[in-house]
Amino acid sequence: MGKLLESLVDDLLDYAKSEFELDKKPKGSDATNREHLQAIQEATGAELSELNHPLPDEMVRYLLDDFYEIALSRQYGMACNPILYAEIESWCRLTQRHLEKWELDVIKRLDMLWLQINAD
Repeated sequence: MGKLLESLVDDLLDYAKSEFELDKKPKGSDATNREHLQAIQEATGAELSELNHPLPDEMVRYLLDDFYEIALSRQYGMACNPILYAEIESWCRLTQRHLEKWELDVIKRLDMLWLQINAD
């Protein structure tokens, strides 16, 4: 992976981390962090930077959409389980998509990041 692509992937992972954290529900709450911040923003009229992070470059942004789609097949036991390679392979076959090695690596990194944030 070249330096430009590495930089774009890093930006994607930073964006995804922010999105995953916003979509998480704090313990004891029925609302997500995003919903809490939106309520504060509406009540105060203040522009909250946490809700306004720049989108990643379109050269890699599609991988986050792919991740979300693949994650729909995530299995749960006592906790959230990682997305299995078999699930990714099935998704590729069913959607007639071919992932390059670096794309697969990014999707797995997104999954590990999602699991880390949602482990609590």
